[in-house]
Amino acid sequence: MATQFDFEEIARFTEAFGIPAHEEEISELLKGRLAKLGYKVEFDMMGDVIAYSPAFDKKSKPMVIAAHMDEIGMLVKYVSKKGFLKFAKIGGIDSRMLPNQRVIVKTKKGKIFGVIGTKPPHVTKASEMDKAYDAQSMFIDIGAKSDKEARKMGVEIGDPISFEMDLARLGNDLVTGKALDDRIGCFALVEIAKRLKAKNVVIVGTVQEEVSTFGKGAMISAWNLEPSSFIAVDTSVAGDHPEMREEDGAVCLGKGPAITMVEASGRGNVVDKRLAAMVLETAKKLKIPCQLEVVEGGATDASSVYNLKGGIPSVAICVPSRYIHSNVSVCSLADLKRTIDLVVGLALKGKF
Repeated sequence: MATQFDFEEIARFTEAFGIPAHEEEISELLKGRLAKLGYKVEFDMMGDVIAYSPAFDKKSKPMVIAAHMDEIGMLVKYVSKKGFLKFAKIGGIDSRMLPNQRVIVKTKKGKIFGVIGTKPPHVTKASEMDKAYDAQSMFIDIGAKSDKEARKMGVEIGDPISFEMDLARLGNDLVTGKALDDRIGCFALVEIAKRLKAKNVVIVGTVQEEVSTFGKGAMISAWNLEPSSFIAVDTSVAGDHPEMREEDGAVCLGKGPAITMVEASGRGNVVDKRLAAMVLETAKKLKIPCQLEVVEGGATDASSVYNLKGGIPSVAICVPSRYIHSNVSVCSLADLKRTIDLVVGLALKGKF
């Protein structure tokens, strides 16, 4: 039986433009949805969306539930005399995924479409066929005939670029699209907020997580809010496909949210033992299956928060996602529902 979510609403979140430091489109969407629920919503100096529940008590430390709004992307680095754009990667992008992708360049005059072009196989040497493309050799074709024409179209150095990909359904309650990391978490925030209006919580959409080294938006918001605990709703690497061995990624789709026990091999958040016990106890009580993971090569907003203000107990509760940091990520709506239910259960349980 399919999980009952508004597919078109999820698509609005995943398809919204918002690479690091250019999150305005997704932040306005999130702000609008939370304001309609009766939350008092504001932006902080970094651009984080801060939404206070109707039951917010400024005399008591709230629980903060957060998801990052930004997605991986690119910036215009150079415009050639023939009108092609060179770009710099922003966030953790594997260059192997870039050739022949459709992209959107956001200019002051509006959005324009482009493609990351490559040589066709007809004129590619045999010695070149097995070599991965270097991002520095790639370019974006926007249909301009010259640098002057590209600039007339509105292109300037530093303009942000995102991938163009609609959300689509797969079998077995799965969806695929761009920016599931972490727009699926942003969608979850709204669903969570609907059920926590009577609790002392603050819902936060954070900025610049994809380019942070344990800092940026989450750190600023948590510093100002001084929460009793911090829950990062994010995505995690699913290893249940042929390219990965079981021991490389034990988290699977369809088996519930992943509870991240350790981030970045311990350089990031190591979940507070009391908070971890509370998460697992809540999951057991609500009969929500969940998975435990130890992450060696990545981190979430929890790593930006745990060591602030003398220590803020933090944990990442993640929706498993295949092909993460690509424009064809895949996740399970059943896992999304379980993640939402678990986070709501934690907040209803009471102050940590």
